[in-house]
Amino acid sequence: PEIDIMEANDHAFQSTPHSCDSPMNGHYNQCDRVGCSQNTRNIVGSYGPGGEYRIDTTQPFEVRTEFLKDDGMLTGMRTILVQRGRRVVLSHLTCDVAYLAKLTDALSDGMSLRITYWGQSATTMAWLDSPPCHREACMGPHAGEAIISNITVSDLEDVSPASGHRSDAGSQDGSMDASAGEEPEKHRWVSDPWAPWQCHHYVGNQQETGWCSRVGFEGGFEYKFTGGEGSLCGPCWCCKRKAKLAGSGVHATQAPSWSTPAPTWNTPAPAWSPPTTTQAVATEAPSLMKGEIKIGGVESAYLAGTGGSVDGDTMTIHHNSGFTIFTDKEKTWEPDNIEEFKLLGNIISYTVDLSKVGCACNLAFYLISMPARDMQGNPSAGTNRQGQPPYYCDANMVGGQWCPEIDIMEANNHAFQATLHRCDPAVNHHYSFCDRGGCEQTTRTKANAYGPGSDYNIDTTHPFDVETEFLKNDGMLSGMRTTLRQEGRVEVMEHSNCN
Repeated sequence: PEIDIMEANDHAFQSTPHSCDSPMNGHYNQCDRVGCSQNTRNIVGSYGPGGEYRIDTTQPFEVRTEFLKDDGMLTGMRTILVQRGRRVVLSHLTCDVAYLAKLTDALSDGMSLRITYWGQSATTMAWLDSPPCHREACMGPHAGEAIISNITVSDLEDVSPASGHRSDAGSQDGSMDASAGEEPEKHRWVSDPWAPWQCHHYVGNQQETGWCSRVGFEGGFEYKFTGGEGSLCGPCWCCKRKAKLAGSGVHATQAPSWSTPAPTWNTPAPAWSPPTTTQAVATEAPSLMKGEIKIGGVESAYLAGTGGSVDGDTMTIHHNSGFTIFTDKEKTWEPDNIEEFKLLGNIISYTVDLSKVGCACNLAFYLISMPARDMQGNPSAGTNRQGQPPYYCDANMVGGQWCPEIDIMEANNHAFQATLHRCDPAVNHHYSFCDRGGCEQTTRTKANAYGPGSDYNIDTTHPFDVETEFLKNDGMLSGMRTTLRQEGRVEVMEHSNCN
């Protein structure tokens, strides 16, 4: 477990608790890399170099971090920055109580205190300070000495459980406490339905940490993660549009938009006839088309989705489209009709043509433990699916529900990646957390392995074969091997880096 009491520079201050799975004999197998962070970037005018900021970082300031408990369990974390009677509070009210409770034992048993000072390029550090920082790197005049003093550990007896504030809070005039500063972007900015969506280009580790799916409003923009299917902003997974101030007509900076809207799950493909569904599912299911596809080793399979066509054993998929494979022609988006491929100890293979799938595009061929399940183990269609079909789930909680995911292929004509994503043990087949980053292997790490042209071992201007093996030992998955083949040439991704 890790608690980042302070990750900061003179433009941004961030505080983040990271919980872990329950340990075995003191050994941890999986932790939440992203954590539940709160950052002064989201409180306008709160922190920065100069007298116009509530906390002026050209001068020293005090930091106080409180770890609240109830019945012996960690129930809250509050970071308070204080300077000349002014204060900013990061109250972490967005952190789930159950999430914080996982850190109880670590805090009770004692944790080591580490103090480090590091930094890299502007792009690498964007997770912390962009905005307000832009192109500055941590070097030269930007990398001066830092001073920490008066480190103190004390009891938290003067906190009122009812209010969650110290008893002396009222004496601090003009303080920006939790009531004024908590999630200020979400309170300050609201959606502008007339604003056009545009593509947001990831910076730093935003893509790896799932930033887009959880940020909401920031810097005068509204962000939405689309997952690439039914995208609001063309060829993008993360879209943004200008927001407006709550209670006013004031807008953020005008943003350009894509001239034509992307297709959604409600846009039917022209080639297929609509399926028959039960009334209960019809209220949840998208309007879609269905076609039979021949899959070797599978008795019957039907593609359901939008934006493509099928001819025998060949499917053509258009940009901004998505499909799921079902077992029955007459039924559609019912949980018991979703095809489940049992691949432990088996191989799945196919031929793919990516010659027209260029940079920044992603043709994904992946497994998920669909249908998603609720806490009682019943199929869950989901309530905030973000454009995904009913019962969808994955290891990045796209569409609001978790489940294991194996990305057999995420690729374009310049890169091919395969990734396993594990999850915490399920309760009644319901998953509460998964490894967003996963254990990946990519052709990018091997020179001249894969790309458009005859100078590459796999020339993506022509079709090639993909074979994925799921190795087992004593009934347990023990390995995954991805093999790309083309005219006698072979590229193998062994995934030997996966534990």
